[in-house]
Amino acid sequence: MKKVLIVEDSPFYSDRAKEIVEELNFKSLLAFDGKSGVEIYEKELPDYVIMDICMPIMDGLEATKVINNKYSNAKIIICSSVGHVPIYRKQAIKNGAKAFLSKHFIKKELEQVLEELNFYDN
Repeated sequence: MKKVLIVEDSPFYSDRAKEIVEELNFKSLLAFDGKSGVEIYEKELPDYVIMDICMPIMDGLEATKVINNKYSNAKIIICSSVGHVPIYRKQAIKNGAKAFLSKHFIKKELEQVLEELNFYDN
């Protein structure tokens, strides 16, 4: 079973993302800050990561950079209320993010992003 790591400090949004991920028949892994997200990534090597930007301890931009520097094939999806802001978006891409979702994504949007990310395997 493929795994999705959800790195999100808001219990509301992490629960919501977990529900959608599991509806798509993926195993969900949860981290509530960037530092624990990096640690879980290294331990579990998930197939995808849904990463918030604004989090305590280590933000999502830094966590994306740390993961991508060691695992350049990581499929990190930025999912943040500030992800549409050009400076954050530019930095996320520079740090290795492969895709973006709105904070209020629905199942169909996640399915589309995951399908697009599968092109990285070919």
